[in-house]
Amino acid sequence: MPYPNISLAKSHGFDDHVLQSYLAQLYLRKSLNQIHNMLYNPEKPDPLQAPTGTPAGNIIDYIQNSLDMRFVPPEFKFKHNDPPADDILAARLRAKYWGAQVITYRPFVRQILEHNFATKAAQSSGDFRNDAPTAPEVIPQGEITNELIENAAKGIRALIESTRPFHNLQDKRFVITNVFGTAHA
Repeated sequence: MPYPNISLAKSHGFDDHVLQSYLAQLYLRKSLNQIHNMLYNPEKPDPLQAPTGTPAGNIIDYIQNSLDMRFVPPEFKFKHNDPPADDILAARLRAKYWGAQVITYRPFVRQILEHNFATKAAQSSGDFRNDAPTAPEVIPQGEITNELIENAAKGIRALIESTRPFHNLQDKRFVITNVFGTAHA
């Protein structure tokens, strides 16, 4: 589907600020769909694992390049450490941006959680009673590397930041399409 004709929209009275926000939202939505397909398509092998079991950083680099702030119109540009926006359009754009970061780095957080679970399960004797059968031994898969820790830290930061975009808006009723999705973001 082609992007909308901005000149035509302007000629019909749409505000440039709204149009710029809309185009940025479309770009992010398209990027989110591509990221989700690359990382979570069940028909494709795990792109974060190279054949040797080491993380494949090139896909993360590709995703981060697609989420570079170049797509953000000047009036909506922000730095990662900026306070939350006071404009609903800027807040929605930031929420979608951090949502893209969340789905990008979520697999790394999951790998660490699964590794820790497997390690604890391997150390567990299975039950409180001495006569109960023990759990089968679980060997943690893979090694926790510095790269994995760094990417998981980015994922945790993205999870936190994804909850903040609407915190600086004035108290009034927000117009959102899905309150549960917005609250989850």
